[in-house]
Amino acid sequence: MKRPIEAIIFDLDGTLLNTLNDIASCANTVLANWNCPLHPVDTYADLVGDGLTNLARKALPASKRSAAEINSFVGAYRHQYATRWNETSTWYPGIPELLNGLCATGIPLAILSNKNDDFTKVCVSSYFSSIPFREVRGARVGVPLKPDPLSALEIAHSLGVRPTNCLFVGDSEIDIHTAANAEMVSVGVLWGYRSRATLQAAGAAFVISTPGELTELVIAGMALE
Repeated sequence: MKRPIEAIIFDLDGTLLNTLNDIASCANTVLANWNCPLHPVDTYADLVGDGLTNLARKALPASKRSAAEINSFVGAYRHQYATRWNETSTWYPGIPELLNGLCATGIPLAILSNKNDDFTKVCVSSYFSSIPFREVRGARVGVPLKPDPLSALEIAHSLGVRPTNCLFVGDSEIDIHTAANAEMVSVGVLWGYRSRATLQAAGAAFVISTPGELTELVIAGMALE
């Protein structure tokens, strides 16, 4: 029995926007200022995804991971990122076309990120001002991060749709687990920060290589098995 796709929730970093170079540059600046070892840009692909505090914990050397040092790193990083967040960040090829095509279907679109809420909203308003996302949410104080399903379920409730009829689109195992925890249908994307093996091991219902494949998935069927 098929059921309609009632909403699509997207991750942001690694899914809609390639922000890795700016994240790495800001984090490495903080590390350099603290005389800590720096990380290659590619390494940050494995460090991002589960919030800024966890990024700090993983980026700092083991000898500098006290709660106070992690909090200081977070503050210093936010200071850097506030003015340098868009030096190289851009949308992935095909993303504007994807989003415009999905808008034409009338399916509500939303974003849920583990990036801080203020930076999430700045990124979305800057790069996707013409896309009428119905909900845009990032990490907020007192609200658990993905893969906890709370925020995803809140978005579904706000949109007036059934979670089981939502697609959750992301590039990491965190997004796939979020979808499972919220009983949504997961779509893993391969142009972001994780491999096919990682997404499949996490249990992705679909794994796609290009944004156009999501368009085909949605428009060709407009329903879920």
